[in-house]
Amino acid sequence: MKNFHSILFFLSVFVLLGAISFVFPKDGLEFTLRFPSFEDILLSKKDSINLEDNLLNIEQGLTFVTDSTELFSEIENTDSLAFIDSLKFFQNFDTTSVARIYFPNDNPSILDNVFEALDNTKKNGYLHILHYGDSQIEVDRISGYLREALQERFGGYGAGLIPIMPLVPSTAVGQTFSDSLPRYVASGTMRQKLSHNRYGILAQMCELKGSVSLHFVARNWKQTYAHTRQFYRVRLFLGNNAKNFSAKLIAKGIDSTQVIEEEKFGLSEISWSTKSPITECTLNLKGNAELYAVSLESSSGVVVDNIPLRGSAGTFFTGISSSLLKETMTALKVPMIIMEYGGNAVPSIHSLESVQNYKKDFGRQIRYVKNIYPNAFILVIGPADMSTKFDGVLQTWPFVEEVVEAMKEVALENGAAFWNMFEVMGGRNSMIQWVSHKPAWAGSDYIHFTPQGASKIASLFTESFLHYYDYYKFLQRNSHWLPSEEIETPENWAADSLELSEE
Repeated sequence: MKNFHSILFFLSVFVLLGAISFVFPKDGLEFTLRFPSFEDILLSKKDSINLEDNLLNIEQGLTFVTDSTELFSEIENTDSLAFIDSLKFFQNFDTTSVARIYFPNDNPSILDNVFEALDNTKKNGYLHILHYGDSQIEVDRISGYLREALQERFGGYGAGLIPIMPLVPSTAVGQTFSDSLPRYVASGTMRQKLSHNRYGILAQMCELKGSVSLHFVARNWKQTYAHTRQFYRVRLFLGNNAKNFSAKLIAKGIDSTQVIEEEKFGLSEISWSTKSPITECTLNLKGNAELYAVSLESSSGVVVDNIPLRGSAGTFFTGISSSLLKETMTALKVPMIIMEYGGNAVPSIHSLESVQNYKKDFGRQIRYVKNIYPNAFILVIGPADMSTKFDGVLQTWPFVEEVVEAMKEVALENGAAFWNMFEVMGGRNSMIQWVSHKPAWAGSDYIHFTPQGASKIASLFTESFLHYYDYYKFLQRNSHWLPSEEIETPENWAADSLELSEE
């Protein structure tokens, strides 16, 4: 038996070798064994930055501006020289800090409408800031930090918009449901195409034909932000409903059913409000409809909606119904839309031509959203640094810097602003240091932030954004030092050109 096995083995080997001989090139195969040169290793070291020093410089700059603004806010009769000094420092931040926001025509006053809306939330009620992004913002990362900071300052409770059935879990809201529904996603690795384009405001929707029970609970975890742990209002957004669609809300002190008697193709909203805070609720839905989102919020204040789409490069907006987006944004009173993308485009880019193609495609998304809802200010956040091995050396992915610059250009060209997350991290090869930081600020994939790293980058963005708000208020308080003509551009703000009014 053993001899038979041996003979069979040798015959198999001869057959395999014979098969290979038919397909193997006659001239053989050529290959090159590469090893990183001494210059490559030195270049990698040269490109690296001191992470702690870089972030310390950014944070000190933001702290100095904030302290200066707060100081002059307490002085009723700021003298002209003090005003000019503060103005000069702001201009220096806005032209030299890597944490600054880049504006079209270098004009930060285009944020004024956003700040005015934030100031008026107590008088005009709620507003929503939409934060679209890729997997970097999953689990409520970055969005949650910004939401908490804005809710602390301007009021508001709740996580805001959440999908009917989540693609990934969240530290903000837990969800369970009685039955799985067909779910369609406009973009990313979980994409599931529709035969139409009514994906809704979250770029995903569920189709209900029958009944379902949905349960939502505001988490009370260590990672959950304080203002997200309760809410006062529940809103259901749906469309294309049949007659007699019913929705029943069960919560603490609430057992209320609402019915949409007539069929409707466009957007419909059903909402419930309470004077006491809610931490969980159940929605019992019955009928036929497209379900777009639920919002857990309050009747006044601000909400930052976390809208992650894993694997997306942000080029899906043009594939969503413009009328549905407009109706929903109007209902949400959206003053600002954040688009945080670029990272998922990088691995498929192998030339400058590909960079330009992505730039054109992303530009179409900005124009599409601006045409749909011109009331909203659009802020683009570029990709983080991301590393991989080339020639045996761990380094920044090829074309990351070109993608960042292309996104900055196309944002400014289309009237949007831009925040350079890549440069704030430290630029080329900074991701390596974010991974090696103790505790780690990025994961071992050298692409995604850890929760601690996401909080760090979120704090830098939030402080930068609120810095512009503080200076907006500073200029309002000190308008008597400004020239009589309307102040619109930094050129008019130049301290040495101010014609100061006399007291």
